[in-house]
Amino acid sequence: MLGVLLDLLGKDDLRPFLEGLALEGYGVEVSRAKKKGIMGVDVKVTSSEVHPHRGLKEVLEIIEKSSISSAACDKASEAFLLLAEAEGSVHGVLPEKVHFHEVGAVDAIVDIVGSCILMDTLAPSRIVASPVNVGSGTVKCAHGEMPVPTPATAKLLEGVPVFSKGEAMERTTPTGAVLLKVFADEFGALPPGSITRTGYGLGDRDTDLANVLQGIILKDRSCSSADGAEMARPGQDHPIGIHDHGCRKTCDHKH
Repeated sequence: MLGVLLDLLGKDDLRPFLEGLALEGYGVEVSRAKKKGIMGVDVKVTSSEVHPHRGLKEVLEIIEKSSISSAACDKASEAFLLLAEAEGSVHGVLPEKVHFHEVGAVDAIVDIVGSCILMDTLAPSRIVASPVNVGSGTVKCAHGEMPVPTPATAKLLEGVPVFSKGEAMERTTPTGAVLLKVFADEFGALPPGSITRTGYGLGDRDTDLANVLQGIILKDRSCSSADGAEMARPGQDHPIGIHDHGCRKTCDHKH
């Protein structure tokens, strides 16, 4: 998600967007590479943390202390609240008692908060996500070997259209699922419009399906002026679309 949003913004450096994040001990590397012959942006977040265990309160305090837009702050806080509710429901504890394992790590916080900052910068007025490929099989995590989708991911994706395609593996993580929940206004096919820009974010793992998230910015035809000239108001009249062969997503931003 970080890669595709950077690509849609036409940026090649994530660090300026993260300057206000009240978090230390991490590094960010952005490069362009290929997956299945598709060139895209590869973002790697590194951290020196070992076995981090943060509670919801700790994560929310980091977000609240950060000098980021109120919209990005609200979305990031909503994402971690949803994660805590999903984990709490699965394990039978109150959300405020949940201690995040993988998603409490520095890299996961950067993934979620960074994505919220970039999406706020892109400023779509409507986001449409396509059905989600959750994968199949099992995956090892902090609680042992779990079915795919993991219980928390399945909880987060309640009400979301899903499918399973490709070799057995986890294709949608709780982080990806919660970003869909906070970003997507609806799920369905790519809406009609004129394509104005595309972007590609690359996943780490090489699989039988291209591990690529495709973003498409669409312009709604109704946003044209009377003489047919395009209106030029960034963040108001440029729709977005995002597709992923492993976990297909589409974002459409309409005025």
